[in-house]
Amino acid sequence: MNQIKQSKKQDSSHLVTGSLIIAFMLFIPYAFYLYKNFPDEQTYMFFGNEFTSNYYESVRYFMYNVFAKLIPLTLLLIWFTTCKHWWFHAIAIPISVYIFQFVSVINDDAEFYDEYEFVYSLPITLIIIAILYFIRSKIGIYIKAKDIKKEMDEQMNKAFVKKRE
Repeated sequence: MNQIKQSKKQDSSHLVTGSLIIAFMLFIPYAFYLYKNFPDEQTYMFFGNEFTSNYYESVRYFMYNVFAKLIPLTLLLIWFTTCKHWWFHAIAIPISVYIFQFVSVINDDAEFYDEYEFVYSLPITLIIIAILYFIRSKIGIYIKAKDIKKEMDEQMNKAFVKKRE
């Protein structure tokens, strides 16, 4: 009986955690429109620090480009770390391209940051894949352990209910 209460409590905590993750994932695309809150000027004061956009026409245009690269990158990283399919490593290529594009946007000296990202990102891809595989393996072990625990709890509950009958 105590195990059933504990199992329900764990299920409700998983529901809350899952709901928070879903809410975060639903908010991410709308975060793109945060660029509209930045001024359409070349300088911006942020917590006493002055930011000047040299390459871009305004801070708003700079933040538009930052969010345009950061939002898909965030969604791809979430997809990569939570994907259970055998082809999940293919997601690492667009991740590396978006990382390179994001760095290019930050680097105000770049003139055409969308032109050769794939070619330049190929050497970087191996490093990124290694880091992402490490993170995914740590998360994968946790997910497998949770799945095994859930399966064992279900089997124990079935055996407990069967024994009571």
